[in-house]
Amino acid sequence: MSSYSEYTVELSKPLGIILEECGGGQQSGVQVGSLLESGSAIKCAAKIVPGDVLLRVFDSDVSSSQFDDVMDLIVSSPENVKLTFGDGLGAMDIVPNLAKQLSAEDAVFADQVVRSAVREIRGDDRPAAKKLGDLLRVEIVIGAGVQDSGRRCLVRFFALFSRDGSSTYSCSVSATGVRNESNESIDIVSLSCAKDEGWGQTIDLKQENKK
Repeated sequence: MSSYSEYTVELSKPLGIILEECGGGQQSGVQVGSLLESGSAIKCAAKIVPGDVLLRVFDSDVSSSQFDDVMDLIVSSPENVKLTFGDGLGAMDIVPNLAKQLSAEDAVFADQVVRSAVREIRGDDRPAAKKLGDLLRVEIVIGAGVQDSGRRCLVRFFALFSRDGSSTYSCSVSATGVRNESNESIDIVSLSCAKDEGWGQTIDLKQENKK
């Protein structure tokens, strides 16, 4: 599946972004922990979400830099700072049978919908979404189907979540994405999560309003 994972914003200081070290053993780099009500980043709240990884400050690659080095670079930057973020998901695994069924174009679309669904979950601060915890990574994409002459895509994937920063659990995520032709983005119109086992319920984060 192809990449749909980077975006660039230009923010004025104070940024209002709480950055933290990326987790995962020897992994370096920094990611977004949260956004403050004060600061320019809150104006981009629909774009910047917790879990996004900082890739570049202006043209400097900081994807594998240590926390203090990244902070020093940001502090020494001009008043307006250009930051490039990524979703940190990398290349996602897909079950072999599904990979054979999808055309190259449909595989790209499915990849975009999965990434957009992840951003929806990470950026949702409602109690229902908070119950899920932090979405750490996508384990595998197990289903995808393109409909409506290539405008709509339904996906299902397993994602790894954590409520306490140490223990994890697997969750089945189903999402429907629709191409937004006006700005070339993906609108997630339905989104639900069901714990792999032991939950006995599905959390509907977004339900499509079908007229």
